[in-house]
Amino acid sequence: MSAKFTPSIEDYLECIYQTNRGQGVKSTDIASKLSVSKPSVHRAIVTLAEMGLVTQEKYSLIYLTESGQMKAAEVNAKHEIFSSFLQKVLNIEPAIAEEEACKMEHGVSMETARKFSALTKILEEKLDLSQLWKEQEAEREK
Repeated sequence: MSAKFTPSIEDYLECIYQTNRGQGVKSTDIASKLSVSKPSVHRAIVTLAEMGLVTQEKYSLIYLTESGQMKAAEVNAKHEIFSSFLQKVLNIEPAIAEEEACKMEHGVSMETARKFSALTKILEEKLDLSQLWKEQEAEREK
């Protein structure tokens, strides 16, 4: 694997993973979902193929390889962990949490993400987080 896992490469992997459903993905679907041009998708797919993460016959559907599936699942899991933490623990609105989780997933190891997941679970079990946020809001309004 010559290329490096950049946030952009991880975004493409995650997009393919979320869209794939085992049926393969069209490059136009990726372009639409990521709001990028078809030439940008083509360049990314070439890079992902060189890294051994996707396969694609010319003008055909794009599939994740086994290693691509594993890396994409990891990126997606980190995204879900951070989105959950932001919403449940920090009371961030879902749309904002999704956007910010997308930024966070690229700069943190899976080990750290798992710690966030564990912390979320512990706090949910030990505290009534929604009640704490309601109390916080009431205090701010005084």
